[in-house]
Amino acid sequence: MDKKLITALALSLGILLLFQAFTPKKQSVKTPLKRTSETTQSFVTREVETKKTSKDVTAAKETITTIETDKYTLSFSDIGAGIKKIALKGFIEDGKEHVLYSAKEGEKDLLVTSGGILAGTEKEKFTLKKKNSAIEYTFEEPGLVAIKKTYTFHNTFNQMTLDVEIKNLSAKNRSLFYSIEGPTKLDVTTSIAGRNFDETDVLIDGNVWKIKKLKEQQEKKGEITWVGTKNRYFALIAKPMEAPSAVVATPEGNKKISTSIISQEYQMFPGESIENRYLIYAGPLDQKNLEQTGYQMSKMIDYGIFGVVSKKLLLILRFFHKISRNWGVAIILLTLLINLILFPLTFKSFSSMQKMKQVQPHIQKLRDLHKDNPQKLNKETMELYKQHNVNPLGGCLPMLLQMPIFIALYQGLMRSVELKGAHFLWIKDLAKPDGVQIPFSLPLLGDHINILPLLMVGMMVVQQRITQAITPATGSGEQAKQQKTMMLMMPIFFGFLFYKMPSGLVLYWLTNTILMTGEQAFISKKTA
Repeated sequence: MDKKLITALALSLGILLLFQAFTPKKQSVKTPLKRTSETTQSFVTREVETKKTSKDVTAAKETITTIETDKYTLSFSDIGAGIKKIALKGFIEDGKEHVLYSAKEGEKDLLVTSGGILAGTEKEKFTLKKKNSAIEYTFEEPGLVAIKKTYTFHNTFNQMTLDVEIKNLSAKNRSLFYSIEGPTKLDVTTSIAGRNFDETDVLIDGNVWKIKKLKEQQEKKGEITWVGTKNRYFALIAKPMEAPSAVVATPEGNKKISTSIISQEYQMFPGESIENRYLIYAGPLDQKNLEQTGYQMSKMIDYGIFGVVSKKLLLILRFFHKISRNWGVAIILLTLLINLILFPLTFKSFSSMQKMKQVQPHIQKLRDLHKDNPQKLNKETMELYKQHNVNPLGGCLPMLLQMPIFIALYQGLMRSVELKGAHFLWIKDLAKPDGVQIPFSLPLLGDHINILPLLMVGMMVVQQRITQAITPATGSGEQAKQQKTMMLMMPIFFGFLFYKMPSGLVLYWLTNTILMTGEQAFISKKTA
């Protein structure tokens, strides 16, 4: 049965590595914009003047206005009245606020408007007016159009609103549509063990259009709920409150994908105004925060086909964190709970292995007796299994039933923003490998070594030795030798697989291996 167990583990890991997530088609109810009960929002503004170096705006002075709330620091430009930078408070990177988004030289700022009669206004200088809990940018081209963009901030939420008001200043009817620059690739890309988490999502007609790579510009029409971009831990989402006509995704340099939201076409009489509102979410890819914001934004979070299980496991993990006040301890407690719940399956699995070991001498005799008659051998073997009440798959199926839980926990821990920057023992960040600096450099490893994966390999070797004592050898002497070699190679394979994984995941697997080893030793003595 050891060969079947190895096959089950290898198959499970293959499923995990090649796993392609599918978002459930469950609909959620729209909820209203989250308003704060505070009558006065506290924020700080700072202004600096810089020289606009873009070739499109020669010698124009750009004034940067910085807004600070409890949740983020925002930098606005008066050229086009867009957002140049978003930094999140509470998430520190190298001693600084985590930069979620920043417009590079030559790129359009977030939420600048252009197109139609607004063509070219993204290069114009707007006039700034500060208000309570808001800033207002205005621009007017006499005899043509007036634009007012008002950003309103919510001090205790990861969201803001943008009101765009456009007025027809001409003496004739005008047709108006415009494009507003939507979320583009976030400032920090994230990849773990070769897996990239950067993605642009559009909720259109109730389904999520996922974009990871784009060769050419694409336009989608339909009921567009929101447009967002995300990495492993964070998201930037724009929700148009008035139905737009289309969304355009465009490939940019360095594998970026920019988005533009195209408004409806309006027929405006002289002096008539239209106003559109946009809700902007900038913050962690967190279930609770996104559900509070509403509009099905929680669909940005995708835990894969076992997403329901992932959410339940993360709820339990957060409960254990409230008790222990440490995420590493919480992972260990969650692993203990999972193993306790699954112990009946584990006991059944190893008991089945013990029974197989007991009947193995009889099976070998049948092989010798019917080596030239495979059909007779199979029939006699099945009768032997029935006689001794042995299920040949009993040792594998319980293991396979545990795989959905492992995959669900893998998906959950991989995306859990709470683990980012969390300490445990010598581990400085449970979301990263637990690299410990050494006084010399090693080939391939450099001057840092990851301790947890090495401990995991050591425990897996111990576990394999106990498993070999329980599991019956199958096949000829040469086949048994090959199986033994394969089982010894498994820990090395897992070591390579987990070496650059987040330490939170490795901690789970190490704890699970320790518990499984103890359970095997206990069951081996009890059923001997």
